[in-house]
Amino acid sequence: MRGVEFFQTRMGARFYEGTMPKIAEPLEQLERLNDNLEALLAEVRNPRHDMPSPTVLAEDDSRKI
Repeated sequence: MRGVEFFQTRMGARFYEGTMPKIAEPLEQLERLNDNLEALLAEVRNPRHDMPSPTVLAEDDSRKI
């Protein structure tokens, strides 16, 4: 006969119900951040001809109130 399994103990329940989700959440956020960075890099590497040049943007910024 074996003893009580870790997940069946109060400490085990606390670990799986409280600690594990707290560990997993930052990992999910890092994965999401990585996806966003990859999408941003794809946009930066894809030159668009319909975008105004930086010079035009600078001139527009100088007219702000």
